[in-house]
Amino acid sequence: MALIEYDPTSHSLLHPEDRPSLFLRGPAQSREALAIEASRLAYLRFEDFGKRQQLCEDLALAGYSDVTTFVHVPTDGAGFGAIHIDGSALIAFRGTQADHYQDWLTNAQVALQAWKHGSGNVHTGFARTALGLWPHVEKWLKGPAKGRDVIICGHSLGAAIATLLALPAGAQQLVTLGSPRVGDDTFAQSLKQQALLDIIRIVDCCDVVTQVPPALMGYRHVGQQNYIDRHGAINNNLTAIEIDADRIRAGWEYAQQYPPGPGIVALRDLADHAPINYARAFWP
Repeated sequence: MALIEYDPTSHSLLHPEDRPSLFLRGPAQSREALAIEASRLAYLRFEDFGKRQQLCEDLALAGYSDVTTFVHVPTDGAGFGAIHIDGSALIAFRGTQADHYQDWLTNAQVALQAWKHGSGNVHTGFARTALGLWPHVEKWLKGPAKGRDVIICGHSLGAAIATLLALPAGAQQLVTLGSPRVGDDTFAQSLKQQALLDIIRIVDCCDVVTQVPPALMGYRHVGQQNYIDRHGAINNNLTAIEIDADRIRAGWEYAQQYPPGPGIVALRDLADHAPINYARAFWP
């Protein structure tokens, strides 16, 4: 059973950055825990100096310094890189911001196009944002992060960008939470075949974002899912039928426990997308 309380509020879904850092609880106990909190911190509007300071201070709690931020204004893409005291590097990308129309335009560009940094075809909108950010990320990788082991991560749209840039970044580990499908089977297989890339794709119970774009359009997920059940625990022993049953039960229980009201997300399919509801499976 998870120890972080489930959060059904629209504020946590739409503004995941507005809570104290989980790093205040102590060091992350796993790469998944680290990636989840880093992905949540990527939502800090670090284009504002005060928020950038907050990002640096929060990351310092986890042993990170030399923070570099990446921003591509035309697509509203954003992320950061940081160096850990152990010598490794971390890259995290920001997901969809509900009050930024560019992000919704990005998500809506679902046509598949050839991916210039790998094999197969990928989501046009995700590709455009990733390509806009790549020159900034590449410069950092050839500078402060040169020769370091790299963890790359993100939530939602940020997860899609991380997935696209994992190979060109030479990452050793890709951790995504709430990731939509990013490309076709050829693209997915090209990542799976990379022996030096460890892929961890985390799916929180009913999270609807993990179910789009539809497979009928030719999209496939990258890597096996790590499923968080309705109680907030990782459970990879469930069959597909059992997962469907768990999701149905979760939706029914949610409707009973959180009746419609101001500030409450109407459906668990959306509430499960909030980063804090991912974190509760990995943070004490």
